[in-house]
Amino acid sequence: MRILIDGYNLIRKIPELQRLERIDMEEARESLIRELSVYRRGKRHRIEVIFDGAEASRLGGSQSRQTGITVRFSPRGSSADRLILEALKDGAADVLVSADRELTDAAGRSEVTAVSPGLFWDKVLEEMYRSFKGEEDQEAELPGRGQTGRKLAKSRRRDQARIDKL
Repeated sequence: MRILIDGYNLIRKIPELQRLERIDMEEARESLIRELSVYRRGKRHRIEVIFDGAEASRLGGSQSRQTGITVRFSPRGSSADRLILEALKDGAADVLVSADRELTDAAGRSEVTAVSPGLFWDKVLEEMYRSFKGEEDQEAELPGRGQTGRKLAKSRRRDQARIDKL
């Protein structure tokens, strides 16, 4: 699965990263990447995080791979939102992690599942805990799912299947 993350949007929605950002923006980004790398190792998803280059002027326009995660900064005169919108149009993601309304609407139009930062971060923390305890990931089906007597729309089934894989 390909996960596209609105970097600063995620940082600003997670209390511990938000506190760290107020002290040191670079450390907040590095902490996010470290924690995502544990998640990626366990889940094997392809992860790309996009940040606004304006908030890290020396990194504007750069791209790198850190512990298996692609990290991009928008170039000067552009925004992370613009890069994310381009990636959505190009079909470069299955899941978008953002609370930005414009981006989540665009994700829906591109048949990309939009996931809130809080829900995604819960999945990251679960994987970190599992990794710490040395447990294997078990994608168990939750009892009772889909037994409402009504079949979900195809797009909702697709979104739910992607969320279950997070």
